[in-house]
Amino acid sequence: MKNIKVLDCTLRDGGYVNNWEFQDNNIKNIIKNLSLAKINYIECGFLKNIIYKKDKSLFSSVKDLKTMLPDFKSNSKYTLMINFGEIPIEYLNTSSEKNFLFRIAFKKSQKDEAVKYCQKLKEKGYDIFVNPMHTGSYSQKELIDLIEKVNLIKPAAFTIVDTTGSLKEKDVLSLFYLVDSTLDKDIALCFHSHNNLQLSFSNAQCLMKVCTNRELVIDSTVFGIGRGAGNLCTELITQYINDNYQGDYNILPILKIVDEQINPIFSQTPWGYSVPYYLAATNHCHPNYAKYLVDKQTVPVEIINKLLSNIPDDKKSGYDVELIKQIYLDNFSSPIDDNETIDYLKDLLINKNILVLAPGKSLTKEKDKITKFINKKKPFIVSLNFIPKDYNADLAFITNMKRFESLDKYSTPLVISSNINVNVKNAKVINYSSYLNNSKMFDNVALMFFKVLNKISVKSINIAGLDGFSSVPSENYVENSFINNAKVDEFDKRNEIMAAELKKVSEYVKLNFITNSLYTPPPDMKNIIS
Repeated sequence: MKNIKVLDCTLRDGGYVNNWEFQDNNIKNIIKNLSLAKINYIECGFLKNIIYKKDKSLFSSVKDLKTMLPDFKSNSKYTLMINFGEIPIEYLNTSSEKNFLFRIAFKKSQKDEAVKYCQKLKEKGYDIFVNPMHTGSYSQKELIDLIEKVNLIKPAAFTIVDTTGSLKEKDVLSLFYLVDSTLDKDIALCFHSHNNLQLSFSNAQCLMKVCTNRELVIDSTVFGIGRGAGNLCTELITQYINDNYQGDYNILPILKIVDEQINPIFSQTPWGYSVPYYLAATNHCHPNYAKYLVDKQTVPVEIINKLLSNIPDDKKSGYDVELIKQIYLDNFSSPIDDNETIDYLKDLLINKNILVLAPGKSLTKEKDKITKFINKKKPFIVSLNFIPKDYNADLAFITNMKRFESLDKYSTPLVISSNINVNVKNAKVINYSSYLNNSKMFDNVALMFFKVLNKISVKSINIAGLDGFSSVPSENYVENSFINNAKVDEFDKRNEIMAAELKKVSEYVKLNFITNSLYTPPPDMKNIIS
């Protein structure tokens, strides 16, 4: 076999999908089957300064990791990653382990101190991979200076890290020739990519063709598990090496991992190519910036592209949630005078029996209950971020640009928030930033509307369709077109935030739930309708 090796980082990079909660037996079986597959390097997770829990692929010591390793002889080497700055060098004992190594990841701003740290690890007896994050952001001089210092340490490998998944073939070749001409020939070259542009496989093939004079290590994960668009698939790259470079990897144990450990995760929290992650790559920024905007489900892709392009260059490779939130708010927070709209709503709603329709599935499931209430009470009906098909809304309150753009007609009177920058005849506009809250769901439409109601002194409202989020996406919305790609583990967090914010709302507005909701006990319809 040509001097090409594979490093599988399923349990480390894949852990961003499920918060590293692979479970004890799954971790053992993944490592065992990767060993049976003859994977050269198996990255088993992160080393963290934590209290170790065996159900997560986060370890507090090499000793913890040893409890997960197979009990048969294997030629695989096992590794943990350290994010530079998290593990003091004094925390680590000296080592004589021959089948274990550390990978050290660091930002460009940390490179000088990180190199010193790597040197100390070598002195303690550990073999290491040097992983400069977002390698493509280095200038030629910066990269050459770093490699010259790395040559003095003589690690096992130096890694080209495509943090943002934005490298194309010409970029990969440019980095390769620069690194190859400077890096000591006894040091392996490693390549870690993300699949935002669907180029991980082709970029790896490109490197295999040109890297002929040193060992090449290709990073991958089983079934491409990884945040956002995911990674290069271990089963694909090993089969390719078998077919083209006389490899001897066993593919069936890898497919066993797909079937038994990875498919259940994928069914709950899928990863893979998407337009927003493509935009993250083309804007050379961390995929979590795109994830933040995608998860909000409030703006179309052209706005996502605009917001990503506004991220400062020195902030693109590392994720800063407060930065992207502020960029989002700045884009939509040009103040307007909405006193006329507030007066309009006050005249329209004050002293009215109000029914608010949120777009939950209960609008269909409990239609008879809602219809009975409407027939009895003759309420003024306000719909939130949609115009219902089965109920005659008197007013639609819209704050979500994507939902607004999906409306077929505007026969229902509209009140829209100022972040929806369109000119709609006869629509009233409220000032977007005036009705936000301080939670992670700061621009939730229901919470914004309740703030409006408080401003016009409405003291009581009836609510239907504000169901709370189910772990089954198809159970969340009255219309399938509203289903978004939020991950299952996000739903509980959203419910917790919403419950806490509704508790605050209930201090100034009485909330009468007509339909069943996770946020309140089942309604007593006799009391509500009587």
